[in-house]
Amino acid sequence: MLSRVKRNSSAPGGKSLSGVANASIGFYTVWIVHLGRRYGILEAFSRRKRPAGTKSIAHVTHLAERAVQVWCEAARSLGVIDGKRGGYRLPAKHRALLADPYDLRFLGGQFSYLALRSLDFEAFDDFFRRGEAGAAGVRHLREAADEATRWDHTSFLKFLLPCMPKLSARLRAGARVLDVGCGTGGWTFRMADAFPRSSFTGIDPDRKAIRIAGGKVRGGNRICFRVANGGEPRNESAPFDIAYLGEVLYGVGDKVGLLRNVKRSLAANGTLVLAEGLVTPPRRTPDPAAQLVAAMGLDFALQGARFFEKPELESLLRKAGFRRVEFHDAGGLWFVVANAGPKQGGSERRGAARRARGDR
Repeated sequence: MLSRVKRNSSAPGGKSLSGVANASIGFYTVWIVHLGRRYGILEAFSRRKRPAGTKSIAHVTHLAERAVQVWCEAARSLGVIDGKRGGYRLPAKHRALLADPYDLRFLGGQFSYLALRSLDFEAFDDFFRRGEAGAAGVRHLREAADEATRWDHTSFLKFLLPCMPKLSARLRAGARVLDVGCGTGGWTFRMADAFPRSSFTGIDPDRKAIRIAGGKVRGGNRICFRVANGGEPRNESAPFDIAYLGEVLYGVGDKVGLLRNVKRSLAANGTLVLAEGLVTPPRRTPDPAAQLVAAMGLDFALQGARFFEKPELESLLRKAGFRRVEFHDAGGLWFVVANAGPKQGGSERRGAARRARGDR
């Protein structure tokens, strides 16, 4: 039935049958892309310039050919891959989008995040009946977050740093960097590869995540991981030059307390970088990124959290003692950069306002 309905004839939220079709197509696209990434099918296609049959793809991925056949036909029907004489192929435009996590256009992790978080949606029963979901609402959160934040890391390197030449120069010269809420170390390892003169310390209260991260360290003393939540005072041999909180602050109870402790860990001219999704005021013309962030409020509710609004986040940073707060819109994700230095008078506030208006 869905194949007889024009895909874009109404919005996903429309009341017509085509609106339901679009929403259903989106659901299956999420899962097709996630499964293709999870089992290496998309990666196998991305390495081939010519069409490949299901038998050869099943061989290199060590999968059952029947399962690969079903996946390929479903993926072809939704335009994820092309069906050509002699087999299937991944279009060039989809290689960056779905199979290359180092490309700024990469969105494969977002598909996997949505699929993995949906596995926890049975916890909505408890949320609607008791007002909270508990542990059942976050069973797949670590894996989902690892997938989604790959794009954050690329965006940090290819979007934020070109906007912040002094921050980039500090990392290239050699900085002491603190990754608060590091999880399994994705951002830490990516930055350590990019900036070999800098050293990195990752902290997280999740012992399993720290164990996984520590198991990836290979020699040297530039990278270390510790079990800690960032909310307690820290005794370091030397202050940090940069602190990074990647989609962490929204889920913390005592947000100002955490920010104050992070500030104490920074040098006098240290820099804090936050990555957060922000709720923005509704616009006359719908913004897909803003719509998605607003809809994900349900997902965040299962985590016992919610998205920030920009004025709210700036207020928290200033209460914690941070100055010169700048917002950089990466498209669905905001990087917020703040300085740990002392207050410099009234002109600082006016300058920050001018920068905020000039940010993309």
